[in-house]
Amino acid sequence: MLPLKRWSPEYEYDLLSPDFRQDPYPVLHRLRAQEPVHFSEQIRAWVITRHDDVLTGLAHSSISADRISPRLLQFPEQHRPKFQPLTRLLSMWALMLDRPDHNRFRALITKAMTRPIIMGFRPMIERIARELVDAAVTRGGMEVMADLALPLPLYVIAEIIGAPRESIGLLKRCAIDIVNFFGTPPATYLPTADVAMRSVLETAELLRDLIREREREPRQDLISGLIAARRAGEALEDDEIIATCILMVFAGFETTCNLLGNGILLLAKHPEQFALLQGKPSLMRGAVDEILRYEAPVQRLSRMALGDLVLRGRTIRKNDLIFFMSSAANRDPAIFSDPDRFDITRDSTQHIAFGHWIHTCPGSTLAHLEASIVFGELCRRVSELRLESDGPPQWHENLSVRSLKSLQVRFR
Repeated sequence: MLPLKRWSPEYEYDLLSPDFRQDPYPVLHRLRAQEPVHFSEQIRAWVITRHDDVLTGLAHSSISADRISPRLLQFPEQHRPKFQPLTRLLSMWALMLDRPDHNRFRALITKAMTRPIIMGFRPMIERIARELVDAAVTRGGMEVMADLALPLPLYVIAEIIGAPRESIGLLKRCAIDIVNFFGTPPATYLPTADVAMRSVLETAELLRDLIREREREPRQDLISGLIAARRAGEALEDDEIIATCILMVFAGFETTCNLLGNGILLLAKHPEQFALLQGKPSLMRGAVDEILRYEAPVQRLSRMALGDLVLRGRTIRKNDLIFFMSSAANRDPAIFSDPDRFDITRDSTQHIAFGHWIHTCPGSTLAHLEASIVFGELCRRVSELRLESDGPPQWHENLSVRSLKSLQVRFR
């Protein structure tokens, strides 16, 4: 494997520096203005930053949603067979598949995640949010990630798929290990893939046991719904049910966790916006969209070129890895005026935080609902959010997601 390429003078756009991790937007602004289709030697991938190019690329017939194959090709050849169990399960995700295979799996998820079904989870989400906020209010503050942003989506997604509460630790580890694999630089693909494979296979065994239980005693959960689809004639293997459930754990946990953490950070840093939301709850939907635009939980969307293609005069070769930077597209001044200003009253509906086209995140409605409930609960229960530290927030070292390590807030 080639060594990781850290910053040196030839890297005008350093995507691995601590400064970029802390605040990626100045570099992304320069890329979008100067080289919107850029090949980064550091991460061995194309970086696409303009809003219209991101939309075009995500729907392009010559660009595949397969983001496993190009990574596997960057592994030393002798190591590739070892990771076949991991790549096989992840390759069954609807988010990784192109038509026509995508249509089949997407239809199954869509049936289980219709808006009426999601809205039926509202009382459960409200109860969990109330319990977590109650405990924080009693203490006069909270460590946002540990006390709220991490546990709430885990409890919710466990209920949805039908996993017991005692398995939440494993589900959390599985989701984090997968996102670390997707968000690691090339030099650490092997160790992060090894960790992710262990977690995925352990979670697969848990889900395999749950499938056997639901075959005997169905319940109102995703596993039972997928088993019912199989009995109705859908040709679903156990591994396909398992892969779909792991996708829901990954998508339902990571995006929502980061949305909650990033949102509370922004509302604490912009007290006038928090006060505006408190006084006008009807702004809630727009506020959540603005949080998703301004500090996107998922910073980039990975794809693979199926053949050679030309974009803005640059030739992208077959099997090249492409990163469509939703974080840059969401601050494109061609779409959003004064894009570096956080404003919950603006129309942010053109954000790409949940992806685009057929691969739009299937859990977007659920994430929006959870965030609206949590932020609404804070608006009602807390008069003021205050950051305990004056220093910059600390972000995880991940190239794919915008995820806080911790965030301590006090209430008034």
